[in-house]
Amino acid sequence: MGEQKPEELALCGMAKQLEDIYREFTDSVKALGSKSKDGKRSRSTKMGSSIAHWVGGSHVTTDRETLCEKFLADVKGQLEMLLLAAEYASREEAADAAALAVDIMSEPRPPKSDSTTDLMKRAMIGQAKPLFPYLRPEKRREVAERLKKAYSRWHRLPVETEVIRELERLNG
Repeated sequence: MGEQKPEELALCGMAKQLEDIYREFTDSVKALGSKSKDGKRSRSTKMGSSIAHWVGGSHVTTDRETLCEKFLADVKGQLEMLLLAAEYASREEAADAAALAVDIMSEPRPPKSDSTTDLMKRAMIGQAKPLFPYLRPEKRREVAERLKKAYSRWHRLPVETEVIRELERLNG
């Protein structure tokens, strides 16, 4: 692999920013969960929040939902910029940046986790589908196999199953 051109670095840098978005989301959710002085949120506070949300109806948006919506918008915006830049990049540059982004987005998370951050991050792999045509065939196989190995058929989210099918379809 030779020396990278500035535009290649910029394209991969755009893909790498997905890690920062994940980290910021995780930190924000953790901060939200530790409101009390000792870093633990009391059970009654969580219960009160749940009851207020239930009684208030669907027009009440919780802080956690707001963070999830921001996370979704941030990832979607970053992917849109990456896709636009990939259209004007060489095939090799686009493939490298797409591979980096898909690796970040398909990083295995605990399959039985009920954590907001882990479930949101696992579900976001579906947003990467427009990058799949840029991936080299061997990379598509690798990502599909990684997802299959990380999550048994019974623990996969529907979006993960859909992604595996799409990667396999593209490889023919």
